[in-house]
Amino acid sequence: MTERERHVIGMIEAAVPACRVHAQVSMGALMNAKRGLDRKRRTAIRNRFDRKIVDYVIEHRETGDVVALVELDDRTHNASKDEARDRLTADAGYTTIRLPAGKGVTHELVRERLAFIFAPADQSGIARQEARQL
Repeated sequence: MTERERHVIGMIEAAVPACRVHAQVSMGALMNAKRGLDRKRRTAIRNRFDRKIVDYVIEHRETGDVVALVELDDRTHNASKDEARDRLTADAGYTTIRLPAGKGVTHELVRERLAFIFAPADQSGIARQEARQL
């Protein structure tokens, strides 16, 4: 992890103390292709995401539920690729939060972007599943 990534993980952990924050998690650990597809189709779908990495995964400490995915966007990020990636994770049922990588990331910004985690359970989007399916 870069120095900036280590700094931001501390901000996320401070903003959501009821959660664990995991860094550099493979999308293949979070998602699977739907069962019932033929092997060729399953492989094609899995190849769309299995080698991609999520910057941070926020997990509820008590339930183990994945609450959100967080991406730290730097100047190398491509907006259209990021949108496609966010649609992919949304299709699997995940909420992706994007943070700017520069000095624009503050404790206040992180708390603001993650405020939905403190909403009542029926509004938070928390759903217990293991690997989500596409």
